[in-house]
Order: sequence, then structure tokens, then C-alpha cells
Amino acid sequence: MPNQVNSSGLREFALPVLTNPLLQSIREQFESAYLKQFGMRTGSGLYKNADWRRLEFATSLIPDNCKSVLDVGVGPGAFLNFLSMSGRFDRVTGIDKRRYSKFIELAPNLDYRIMNVGKTSFPDASFDLVICMEVLEHLDTATLTNALSELRRITCKKLIMTVPFNEPLPLPSYHLQQFDENRIRETFPSAEILLLHRNKEQSTWPWAVLVEEF
Repeated sequence: MPNQVNSSGLREFALPVLTNPLLQSIREQFESAYLKQFGMRTGSGLYKNADWRRLEFATSLIPDNCKSVLDVGVGPGAFLNFLSMSGRFDRVTGIDKRRYSKFIELAPNLDYRIMNVGKTSFPDASFDLVICMEVLEHLDTATLTNALSELRRITCKKLIMTVPFNEPLPLPSYHLQQFDENRIRETFPSAEILLLHRNKEQSTWPWAVLVEEF
């Protein structure tokens, strides 16, 4: 349930507590494997608590009638492993523009492909569900336009995206797009917009969760 509806009519949520048993188990396995492979308990590729809770929230948005799923921007692989191990889907695929140096494979035989989101090789309506979290802000404007066309083209039922909301300027060097409310409404005109707050006691920007139905 939303915590509140703001003056713009956007539903606002607090990050859920991590309660999914499989996601909890994958977090433990992921952190153990990271320590074993890279000799570190912190570092790039190792999700923070808020990131795992964001995955819990995204999981709650997945309808039961979605049996094929694409994870766009696999990164270190946490969500691709979860989707593959969940048993909910007949087909799980992940793509990224390159294999992340600290990618961790927990599930056997992951369908992980090197592919650019701006130009995929999938046929139209290939997946019931496409999830693209924390990717779009890294793209230049031309690639972003192409990526959104591709994501919508290959999605059959539901598209879930997340981007930073009102990220303060100056942006970090690895973020090429800023998404305020006007930009989001312009770029995602048919999307349901949910604001996911990390911590009410902190001023850190929230995530905008964008849900499009087909």
C-alpha cells in the first residue's frame, strides 16, 4: 500500500523490508560468493541494503500471468539469479552491453546475452515482462530514445523501469540523464509513476518506478 499520494497525484512508497525468503537467501549467497571471489565485503557490484529492498518492491509488481521475463542491464547478476531461481517463469533472459567484471552466477545455465538495449535482436512482443532498472539514466539522449522504443517493442504485457527521481545537480559522470516530474511525464506518458523512497530520515533522492501496460 502507498504511504501517501502527493500533491501531483503520484503515489509514494517507503522501501519494503526484505522478507522474500529466496531473495534473502540469494543475498547471503551473493555476498558470500563476492567475498570468496574478490576478497572484499564491500565494493562495486555488491548491492547495498536499499538495492535489495528495491528488488523486493519490483518483485511485488510482477503479475502471475507473466511467464517470460527479460532483465535489462544485468550488472552483477543479483536479479537475474533471483528470477531464474524463483520457479515463477517458463523463460528468463538477461542482457547487458558487456559482461560485468564482478558478475556472479548462482543459478546454473543462466540465459545471459551481450546485447545493446538500443538495438536488440528479439522479435516483437518477445517477453510478457521486461524489467529495466537503473539503466536509462546512463544513456545519452539518442540511445535513450532508441532504448525506450525497443523496450516497448519487445514487451507483450508489462514493462517495469526505474530511474533516479530529481537527482541533484551536478550529476555524477556516469549519469547522463536527469528525471524530474516533467521529464518523466513527457518521456513516459502512459506509465504509472510510483515514487520509492529509500529512507524518510534521509534526503537521498528516491527512485521513480515506471510501469507500462500493453
